Amino acid sequence: MDETPLAHAHRALNAKLVDFAGWLMPLQYTGVLEEYHAVRKAAGFFDVSHMGRIEISGDQAEAFLQWISTNDVSRLQIGQAQYGMVCQSSGGILDDVFVYKTGSFTFLVCVNASNREKVLQWFIKHQPEKFPGAIVRDRSEELAQIAIQGPASKAIMQKLLGAQIDGLKPRRCLALEGMEFSGLLSRTGYTGELGYEWYVPAAQASLAWDRLLKAGAEFEAKPAGLGARDLLRLDVGYLLYGNDMDENTSPLEANAEWVVAWDKGEFQGHLALGKQKKVGLTRQLAAFEMVERGIPRHDMAIFSNGQSVGRVTSGNFSPILQKGIGLGYVPPALCKEGMLLEIDIRGKRVQAKIVTLPFYKRPKT
Repeated sequence: MDETPLAHAHRALNAKLVDFAGWLMPLQYTGVLEEYHAVRKAAGFFDVSHMGRIEISGDQAEAFLQWISTNDVSRLQIGQAQYGMVCQSSGGILDDVFVYKTGSFTFLVCVNASNREKVLQWFIKHQPEKFPGAIVRDRSEELAQIAIQGPASKAIMQKLLGAQIDGLKPRRCLALEGMEFSGLLSRTGYTGELGYEWYVPAAQASLAWDRLLKAGAEFEAKPAGLGARDLLRLDVGYLLYGNDMDENTSPLEANAEWVVAWDKGEFQGHLALGKQKKVGLTRQLAAFEMVERGIPRHDMAIFSNGQSVGRVTSGNFSPILQKGIGLGYVPPALCKEGMLLEIDIRGKRVQAKIVTLPFYKRPKT
């Protein structure tokens, strides 16, 4: 298995390490629930260096990203970030990505660990065809990536990086220069809380991690693993590639039409997606919460009026909401808020109802 630059730090903390997309990653340190509550109440630190980081530069960098992703990259100003998807010509999702505009002709694309090599090769394959002025460079090995998430995350990062981060707004990024740590800091995340993604040179990763642990101690912040991360993202209905979407799923089916910029012109998959929109969907991702006691899990059957209508893609018990919640694909007619469904939990059909995302909203401060 591959290891991140922080693997030794996880071993030193006695983390439970597991294979995730071919990477040796911490599932938990002191316990999934303890780490989950630390993020909701204070802050948690996640090693996400297993994710891919691909730089696109050159005078055709923007044009290339406009064509190969679904969102409108031309809207980005330097220092802004955007969520989007990379699709096949069929409209199937190859990956969901974050695009950061780091310079006039430079972008950083963050991709999922499970799709890291696939997306890189997809970019390399298609870039020469129409965009010889774009340069694709894999920076995954030279950059580590740490997520700092939770209400105390800003105070912690101020201790490490100073007042320059004070004005960093959501979906923005900031180049770190002229100080102890270099790299890029973005105000994004996967937990629904105030938070940051810190792209730091791999050689500085250990020092950055140690400083985070020390700076977070007074706030009772903790390192957090994949178990807590999955619970936290489900609370806010964020999608997990391989569960809630894949190459056989379109952004429209995944209830993510908002990342499809129909008016920007031709892009990869636009013809197939346009046809699907015109013809209509046969299934769509819906969010549900359990009305009766029960914990939905991935691949459990969903029923309506005695008929099997879909399967759960993501499901769990939300510690903060104290109820079972989940996502699953069902016919669009069943996606209306308040509609009742049943989840087959170990042979027993347990009632659930359709709700609007997010399940959980962080308190306003």
